[in-house]
Formats: sequence, C-alpha cells, structure tokens
Amino acid sequence: MSKANYYVINGGKTRKKGIIYIFFGIAVFVLFFFPFFGLNLRYQIGTSLSLIINGLGTFCLALGALFLAIGIVGLFTRSRYWPKQVILGIILLWIGAWCTGVIVEFFGITIGGPNKTGSGYH
Repeated sequence: MSKANYYVINGGKTRKKGIIYIFFGIAVFVLFFFPFFGLNLRYQIGTSLSLIINGLGTFCLALGALFLAIGIVGLFTRSRYWPKQVILGIILLWIGAWCTGVIVEFFGITIGGPNKTGSGYH
C-alpha cells in the first residue's frame, strides 16, 4: 500500500496551546485590570445585561399578548389548539413581566409585579 491511502490526524496540540493562552489572558485580567476597574466594570456589565433582559422581556410580553389573543379568538372559532395558545400566552406574559417588572392582569389574575413577602407572623 502506498502512503496516499493513509490519513494523518493532528493530535490537537494547537488547540491545547490556544486554551493555555486563554487561561493566561484571564489570569492577567483578574490580577492586573480587575482590582483597579472592577467596580466600574461590574456596573457596566449589569447595565448591558439589564438592557438585554429588558428587551427579551418586552419581546415575551408582545408575543404572549399575541398568543393570548389568538387563543381567545380560537375559543370562539372552535379551534382545537386554543387551550395551548392561551397557556403559552400566559406563560410568555409571566416571563415578560418577570424580566421587565411590568404588572399584567388577566381576568383579575395578577401576573408579574414585585414579590411581596410577609414579615413573619405579623
């Protein structure tokens, strides 16, 4: 047999070398950059994640309202999928209300809003 029929598989040495560079970069960041700018970085990351979560919540609110409306219309048109659409709409409204802090009422049932816990036995 000739050597043209054999395949040479790389042992993954370059990949391990790349992972070492990533860990080294993280260690340098933690040791030198983080102690001086850590507090500002914390608030910047929190602000950017807040915008993402708020956008996701708004999308869930809109999609939940759409599914809820389609489910209610399906109730009157005798669609067999209306219970699934109403339940999915309520779940999406709940997720959106949790992400954005909006209070939604559906037939007197409050969805979302702040969590109020009692103060013991008082």
